[in-house]
Amino acid sequence: MTDTLFSILGSHLFSTPWSFYLDGEPISGKKFSFPKICSQCSVLECLEKESPTICSKGMESKKDFVGDRVLVIPGVKSNSRNRKEITQPISDNSYKQWINEVKDLGAKIDHEILKLRSETLHYFHDPVKWAEQIKINSEKIIESRAGSHFREKFDSASNELKSIYQSAKLLVDSIQMVDIFFNPDSATYGSTVRTNIYRLFDKVQAILFHSEGRKYNKRFRLIGTSYKEIHLYESFPIVALALTHNALKYSKTREIEILIEDSVSHVDVSVLSVGPEITEDEKYRIFEKGYRGRTASLMHHDGSGIGLYVAQHIADIHGFKILVDSEGLSYSDGGVPMAKNTFSFKVPARGV
Repeated sequence: MTDTLFSILGSHLFSTPWSFYLDGEPISGKKFSFPKICSQCSVLECLEKESPTICSKGMESKKDFVGDRVLVIPGVKSNSRNRKEITQPISDNSYKQWINEVKDLGAKIDHEILKLRSETLHYFHDPVKWAEQIKINSEKIIESRAGSHFREKFDSASNELKSIYQSAKLLVDSIQMVDIFFNPDSATYGSTVRTNIYRLFDKVQAILFHSEGRKYNKRFRLIGTSYKEIHLYESFPIVALALTHNALKYSKTREIEILIEDSVSHVDVSVLSVGPEITEDEKYRIFEKGYRGRTASLMHHDGSGIGLYVAQHIADIHGFKILVDSEGLSYSDGGVPMAKNTFSFKVPARGV
């Protein structure tokens, strides 16, 4: 959405009386220019602090989110000793009306983009069925091997069989994830499946270790004992895939822990890893549709803000929430503060 919105606002096809920053990129206003003190500023504190903010030079700015993009109008008021400092005059009512119109424009752009993208999913109906059949048959072959857990059976299989199963499984789950992103109701399609959550995570971590973990010298440690089998929607495995893959992608240490335990009324699951600290604001925003956190950009990871949004949606229809805890550590990596990050949830034993 950013490129399209930036083009529209920059061309002044939409009312832009004030000068502002959209995701750090400057857009000049038709009526008011950037105040001199702001245009000469190299620090740009206004882009970092929460709104309302007054920078060290005494200039007040307004900050808001348009979707997952940050919009900042600097220099709306001067609190410096120099009373003659030129500012961008803006009343609270004018700002509220304008920012709501910008958000509405951004939402309409997003809607049209999602509509166009979702139309392409219709062409994947048959390929998904074929991939599902490959996944089922290759899993049957793996399950027939000796071993007490899927991980043992999977590890003893040939590399060719591992690759066939892994590719089919990830393809089916990935397309289903995108389908739910565009059509949230599809998360409840199909019949419910009797699911052992421990065995499910065992399968997912085995696949991810083979496909990515070993390459980057990272591994999963599955801890706990869970025997409960719960009736869950066919979409539930996406929760396991999204959380374990997210931990693998951002973990800065070798080991990722997955804790699973039965309680009287729930199955408790936690995915723990050491990675970039998650701020209080981002603990909620990372589950928003299309949102990508600041760390994702800093670490140059690809992504479209789909996985965690879909995972939380699936959690909602199963009657639980995915919670995030980020315990700051006393060091940074590449200028990024590190933390012990935990994604946890409790699946009701009653199922759906």
